[in-house]
Order: sequence, then C-alpha cells, then structure tokens
Amino acid sequence: MAESENPLESTPAETTIELVAIALQAVPVAGGILSGTATFFLDRRKNERLKKFLVNLAEDLNQVQEKVNSDFIKGDEFRDLTEDIFSKASETRQQEKLDALRAVFLNTVLSKKPKYDEAEEITTLIYNWQSRHIVLIKILSDPLTADKQRGNIVGHGGGLTTSIEEMLLKLLPDWDSDQIERTWKDLYDKAINKTPGTKGNMSDKGIHQLEGRLTEFGLKVAQYLTNPI
Repeated sequence: MAESENPLESTPAETTIELVAIALQAVPVAGGILSGTATFFLDRRKNERLKKFLVNLAEDLNQVQEKVNSDFIKGDEFRDLTEDIFSKASETRQQEKLDALRAVFLNTVLSKKPKYDEAEEITTLIYNWQSRHIVLIKILSDPLTADKQRGNIVGHGGGLTTSIEEMLLKLLPDWDSDQIERTWKDLYDKAINKTPGTKGNMSDKGIHQLEGRLTEFGLKVAQYLTNPI
C-alpha cells in the first residue's frame, strides 16, 4: 500500500479512536475481536503510531480476506495473538518494529497451519530488539537484493580479502563497527545466524559471501518479518 493511500496521512486532523474501530470492525469475521481489542489498548495509549498501525493492519486484512485462515480466527489462539501483538505495538515507538509486528500477524493468520507459539516467540524477539536487528536480518535473508537496492556497493568483490564487517559497513554506512558487531552477536546468541563474529578475514568474492548465514530458525524469522501483502 502506498503511503499516500493511508487515511492517517491524508487527513490533517488526528485520527480518532472511533475511526480506527470502524476500520477494524469492517474486517470480515474477525472485525469484532480486532475492534474491541484495539479500543482497549487505544484507551490506554492514545498515540498516532498505534492508530496508524491498526488502520494499516485493517487495510491489509481487507486485501487478503479470502486467504485468511477462517478456522484459526474463530479460535482462542487468534484472540491471544491479537492481544499479544496489539499490546506490544502499543508500547513500540520504532516504525521498523511496528511493521515487523504487523507482518507477523498477517503471516500467522494467512498460514494454512498457524503456529501461535512460534508467532509469540518471534513477536517477543521483535519487542526486545532494536530496529537494527530487523534491518540486519532482512539483509541476510536476501543479500543480493539488499546490495542491489544500495547500488551494488559490495558487488562481486575484487579485493584480496574482506570480512563480514567490511561488507556490512558498505551496506549500512550510518552504522559503525560497534553497532555491527553487537547486532550480529545478539542475533548469533538467539540462533538467528551461524557465524559468531564479523571481523574474520576471507577471500573477497563479493556479496554472495553473506548468503547462507542464517540458521533454519533465522530463515523462519525472516519469513515472518516479510509482509505478505
């Protein structure tokens, strides 16, 4: 969805809680649970970030309503998922994390076999992370696309040696070595990536050397973080 299509961006006045509730109420089958849960958290935390998150979620769900797992949304686990993600979103300030929480919600309700425990584990990780953790996972899930989006700054290499740190410094010019190493270590400690550090030298074969760094669990997390819309 283009940003210009977002009703929160197109109206000069702050979006009201009532407007958010109406948007969610319009979602087929699940509207009542979504609207009631949203109103509870909006009454506690009146902020535009949460309202925007909820309206965007409603719009996404309306786009994919025919693919939503109707059996799942009729059960208790759907209610638990809604409360968990709305609660975490209400306490989240970073847009990257809000987008990630929305993606987890959508991927869960669109799954043929939703796994609530798995979704809960990943939303907890997102809540405890900073945006930089999500950014790095997305790069590692598709290094070639990440490099292409940045003008093929790593490319096919060509130097004698390189390191993971050196490649990431090119891909993330606003980061310093400490941010890269700490973020990488955090993901390694959570079994997201396979390599314990970023500073070891290797032959410079370019961006392909960032491929295959995610564990099986890391690939699963990356899939949950990808908005299916």
